[in-house]
Amino acid sequence: MFTIELCLAKKKKLILPFVVLSLAMFFIAYIDFWYGAGQKKLAGNELAVFLSGRAFQSASLALFFVFWMLQMHIQHALTGFYKMLLVFGWSRQKLFLYQLFQDCLYAAAFMVLNFLIYAVWGIFYSVYPWNLIFQTDINALLSQFMYLLLVGAFAMLIGSVRTSYVMVLPVFIYWLLEGWFGSYLNRQLESSIGDFFPLKAMSLLVADNLLGFAQLGTIACYSLAILFLLHLSIQKKMFV
Repeated sequence: MFTIELCLAKKKKLILPFVVLSLAMFFIAYIDFWYGAGQKKLAGNELAVFLSGRAFQSASLALFFVFWMLQMHIQHALTGFYKMLLVFGWSRQKLFLYQLFQDCLYAAAFMVLNFLIYAVWGIFYSVYPWNLIFQTDINALLSQFMYLLLVGAFAMLIGSVRTSYVMVLPVFIYWLLEGWFGSYLNRQLESSIGDFFPLKAMSLLVADNLLGFAQLGTIACYSLAILFLLHLSIQKKMFV
């Protein structure tokens, strides 16, 4: 599976999406450095702690990951890549495991890329890679990884519902609407029901959140539902 992904990564079609993604992540990292060093007047280890939290507790990174996994899944479906694997003898169960492998691999790659971008910007602010590493909480890394896995599986599920690049727009609109509506309920009605919306519930895995039994149960239910529906779509879908 890793060999297949390595061959796919060498294709020129990935160059433009990768460049656009990197530029967007560079800009977000710059904003964090500007805010931490310029507005909060942090430096040294204090700035490294702040940046570590921003880098590995970021909802923006998850949004980019959703777009990446969505377009990748749709591209593989439209080009007949998944169909080819089935024709060459793969079972649908193995195809499901392969998609989970893709989710894990790209989640790890996103986190590494994000770290490298912060490390590059850090050189200009006297925050070096080892400063970021030593100030990073391992629990924050694991939480970020689990969060990306969930939203990545969610993106692939959406891509399997309708194989069209148009799906990027409604996913983005839903992301914004859910965040706005949950914030509105919290501010105006002082209700925490927004914390149980799908994307918001998953995002609670990152940052310094103390999750209760109800929230953990909700996240577990969403996770199982996403994996079950993704598995079902692979079993039933007629790949072209």
